[in-house]
Amino acid sequence: MPALTLSDGSRLAYGESGAGTPLVLVHGSPAEGRAWGRVARHLASGFRVLTPDMPGYGGSDALPAPGTAAMAAAVGALIAAQDAPVWVAGHSYGGNVALHAALAQRARVKGLALFEPVFFRGLALDGERTELEAARAHFEDYVRRVESGDAAAVYRMIDFWFGAGAFAGLPPPVRGFLEKSAAKNAADVKAAFRETVAAADLAAFDRPAFVAHGAKSPPVVGAIAAALARLLPQAEAVPIAGGTHAMLDTHPEAVAALINRLAAA
Repeated sequence: MPALTLSDGSRLAYGESGAGTPLVLVHGSPAEGRAWGRVARHLASGFRVLTPDMPGYGGSDALPAPGTAAMAAAVGALIAAQDAPVWVAGHSYGGNVALHAALAQRARVKGLALFEPVFFRGLALDGERTELEAARAHFEDYVRRVESGDAAAVYRMIDFWFGAGAFAGLPPPVRGFLEKSAAKNAADVKAAFRETVAAADLAAFDRPAFVAHGAKSPPVVGAIAAALARLLPQAEAVPIAGGTHAMLDTHPEAVAALINRLAAA
């Protein structure tokens, strides 16, 4: 698996396939670059698809000081290393990272597709306090439990996105993976609520963008998409019929179609 050496000497591992315009796909938390595997099968030809493992996941080294900005700097380095401007897409917390990276590397980015980004900062900037405070209360409890050593509290994260009882219905190996990853995921959740992007930074992103949300997802997801559609000058909020936060697995054709549509614009 190829890797990019970052300025601090750490390695950012990434998958690579195809040929053409670079397309950087950023996975969510907790996951790895291969989370985009099903989507990649439905992408149009003409992309060189790059699927980085975010720092601390998969084959990539962890960062000494984690957080969205640090994660985005690593992904931004991969964008900057390409020999042509890139398309960028991100899912869930990877959507936040992709957004931050695209803002920092705007001159190198052709367009952006975000799939259910957990960009709570957008709600604050858009004045949507009800959904923001409800999500904050839920996830502060989740983070507190995990940081106190209760990895089983990861069910709070899963059930929030997929409905009560969703975690209990997962196969035992998946539940085990999620519990082992709870500490890293809780750190990412905490980082998502501490972002400080300014409205002016978002307004300056003059590139086409789609912000997708599942029609069956919690209301906060649609609220974030609507907020970003107002904050980014060329963004459109797009519902995915029947979709949930698991859309990379359940609706890969629809996800790929939106990326293809972005690149064809």
